[in-house]
Amino acid sequence: MKIKKLALQMGVIAGVILGMKYVFPVMLPFFMGWLLAEAVHPLARYFAEKRWSKKLHIRESGFGGFFILVFTVIGIGLLLMGAQYVTSKIGDCMKYYPQIKAEAVELVGQCCQGVESLTGIPAVESRDFIFRQVGEFQDYLMEDGISMNHAMDSVKICITVLSVFIVGIVSAILFLQEREKIRSVLEKKRFFQKAGKLGRELLEGTKGYLKAQFKITSLISLICIAGFWMLKVPYFFGWGLATGVMDALPILGTGTFLIPGGIFLLFQGKTAVGIGFFLLYILTAGIRQILEPRLIGSQVGLSPLLVLLSVYLGVILYGGLGFVLGPLSALLLYGIFREWDLLRE
Repeated sequence: MKIKKLALQMGVIAGVILGMKYVFPVMLPFFMGWLLAEAVHPLARYFAEKRWSKKLHIRESGFGGFFILVFTVIGIGLLLMGAQYVTSKIGDCMKYYPQIKAEAVELVGQCCQGVESLTGIPAVESRDFIFRQVGEFQDYLMEDGISMNHAMDSVKICITVLSVFIVGIVSAILFLQEREKIRSVLEKKRFFQKAGKLGRELLEGTKGYLKAQFKITSLISLICIAGFWMLKVPYFFGWGLATGVMDALPILGTGTFLIPGGIFLLFQGKTAVGIGFFLLYILTAGIRQILEPRLIGSQVGLSPLLVLLSVYLGVILYGGLGFVLGPLSALLLYGIFREWDLLRE
């Protein structure tokens, strides 16, 4: 019996990992559609219960489809407005390209002077080397084959994102139309009752995880803003907020900006500010490593050690999104083991 239970546990673990890695990305549009349908359903039911809607014979699925389309149009409009704003800002930057280029050249010269004072390498040689590498990189990007490959990759990504979006919207409308029929069939199954309870627990755990990440990101953003203000960095609020938000993104972290920035400042001869960047990185990284297991563990209901292990294994198994999928996998495994009595000896 112990061997059978161990084999079942190993099978569940393998199934969750393989499902998260291979099945979840494929079924993501339908999962998004189901979430959207469930989010819109209370509002659709509210209007469907009105007397005037009953006279007009408008069902929940009709209201739900209408609200989904309205929210979709609003979302696309906001996205286009954001893209237009970014494009206009890029255009404004292009107007000042000669000035930006001159400042960049001067900045490179200052860094080369710093390298000369630290290493003894002549500033003229290092500056010529940098400009030569930049020119070769530009020539590489302008090659026809490379440009075509990048264009094709961009087209493929756009088509994939658009397909996921369309399938998610259509599946949400269809889920609303078939919602009662699907529930009437599934509610008769004992498996669905346990799966529903597990899903609610997983949803609560996800909310707790996101809440903990928001708290950590807010604290790190405040620390970065205060640190940049103490170091007298121009536009300290915007840079600090951006660095704090960057810390919440997969793979990146505050070191993506603080470590290169610190090295750059040291080459410029701004030793105090450069060291301040390194100290700020150590502080923010330490705070995340200390708070993340504790806050996520208290919000999700898992031990801090298990949360830290799930984040670490999640990044190894799933890549950049492992910091999200790892704890979700651990929470899902814990729920399955508990609901199906796989934790008992």
